[in-house]
Amino acid sequence: MSRADLLGTNPELAIDHIRARSRKNARTAHDGRKLALIVEGGAMRGVFSSGANTALEKIGLTSAFDEVYSCSAGAINAAYFLAGQAAYGTTIYYEDINNRNFINPLRVNNILNLDFLFKTIISERKPLDVDRVLASPSRLFISITDAKTGSGFLIEGQNSAFPLLDCLRASATHPLLSERIMHLGDRACFDGGFANSLPVEDAIDNGCTDLLVVLTRPKEYIDTPHGFLISEWFRWKCALGNAQLVKAGREIHIRENRSRDVAFGRRAPPPGINIATICPEEEGSEVTRTTKNTELLKAAASEGERKVLRAFDIVARA
Repeated sequence: MSRADLLGTNPELAIDHIRARSRKNARTAHDGRKLALIVEGGAMRGVFSSGANTALEKIGLTSAFDEVYSCSAGAINAAYFLAGQAAYGTTIYYEDINNRNFINPLRVNNILNLDFLFKTIISERKPLDVDRVLASPSRLFISITDAKTGSGFLIEGQNSAFPLLDCLRASATHPLLSERIMHLGDRACFDGGFANSLPVEDAIDNGCTDLLVVLTRPKEYIDTPHGFLISEWFRWKCALGNAQLVKAGREIHIRENRSRDVAFGRRAPPPGINIATICPEEEGSEVTRTTKNTELLKAAASEGERKVLRAFDIVARA
């Protein structure tokens, strides 16, 4: 992808402003711009956005963004990025969790084993440097869903009353693929992707002027309403008779498509907002939430890295 292939609204201008910030001290930058990075997740699909973060790390943009908005696996990727561990974190996808310890379709009530991910991998085998995330000049916002109402909310990772790893786990708790809920204090939570998988409008509402959006689905993707089986599975396993949650579940595609339309420039943002969006090619969309194939995962990570480097006019080395 060359810069001419960038998607969004005034994407070249967004990239120029981000590049200019990289030459300054992010803590003392007074350029009149407010930069945001938006990182999409999607379980194993997150390997693409993690690869993209690796490129941003190589370019020297770890501290360039004023705010980082993220969800689910994207939130984990964002945390490793802000810790200066993006490349390290990317290897988790194809070295540590592409196995039955993490993904097991026969484990019907816990297909994605978050205990293994957070307690064995993120805490021990390839530990996230939490202190560096908390000390980052970039504010990390994590998208989470209230499991009682289905409404979304953002937690600021550096200023939360709850431990960072707990916030990340709450955002990644998929009510159908992992345990049903994760508690933050008295509040039952689950995957932020249910209510707000792509917090583009939140960043704009918070005054961000230049957004780099890293998606894990191709530009052709349009979310559709859940079919009967998924809807009934959600009603049975997750909603547990909660009519408000059932209604919110029926509207997931509306919220996601609205955010994607803004990211791709199909719906115009407010004047003065520049958005550069990077996503995988359609033919690379073989990676799903539960992909375990090492070569596919490595290829997706490399594609994400390569696309970011090209967006910043840097030729990737073989």
